[in-house]
Amino acid sequence: MPRTSQPPVQTRSRAANPPHCFTIIELLVVIAIIAVLAAILIPAAEKIRESAMKSNCANNLRQVGQALGIYSNENHGEYPRTSYVPDAPLTAGTNPAAPDPFRVGGPLANDITAPLFLLVRAKAVLPKMLICPYTDVNRFEEEPAADVASRSNFTDYRKNLGYSYANPYPDSAASAKGYRLHNRLGSEFAVAADLNPGLKDDNSKNHEDEGQNVLYADGHVQWQQSPKCGIGTDNIYRSNDGALGSPINVADSVLLPAQN
Repeated sequence: MPRTSQPPVQTRSRAANPPHCFTIIELLVVIAIIAVLAAILIPAAEKIRESAMKSNCANNLRQVGQALGIYSNENHGEYPRTSYVPDAPLTAGTNPAAPDPFRVGGPLANDITAPLFLLVRAKAVLPKMLICPYTDVNRFEEEPAADVASRSNFTDYRKNLGYSYANPYPDSAASAKGYRLHNRLGSEFAVAADLNPGLKDDNSKNHEDEGQNVLYADGHVQWQQSPKCGIGTDNIYRSNDGALGSPINVADSVLLPAQN
């Protein structure tokens, strides 16, 4: 029998069915979706980062509080300070290379940064714990000497000190009214906090003016959205007469140093 011929197989050319390409409208829709997602996710990620940094900052201050407690227990209840001369002016960052902070040649009288360095010197806190992890006010640099016990102050407190501490050097008038920095202060007395912003500002610059972590005398740390968070809404960054110097009375916190 004769063979029947098979119909030819028809093939489609690639030219007849080109691959699908995105139109400009489709690309614009995709870009818009990505932009919307970025607008949602980036601020959320930043909030999570800010929250973590705020928590780390609070933890630093808690450990400072624990170190202050240990120091005071070993020193008859007194919080740290170096050479004190009533009514002498306040100083800061003096004589960092001195081997002994309590002898001639050590920090000058009423040095407001040397007390916190005593905690570093005693190795009760690590130097980096005195920098707020969120701030861009300070840029931490290692101390030049490997052994901090051979030094008496911060080499550059503007870089290595991101927290302020209650002034332990009252003038004669404040002393007469009973001001004394020791471990029997009330739970509302602010002992330390994020760096004092100075006279022209309100909240600490450490957290972009949004607030500050504050260490209180009983050891607890609390986030505060205003510096008026001491005893009786005392402004913790000023004395009651508005100055950056001696406290006025036992209820007056003045946390120093202040940012220049």
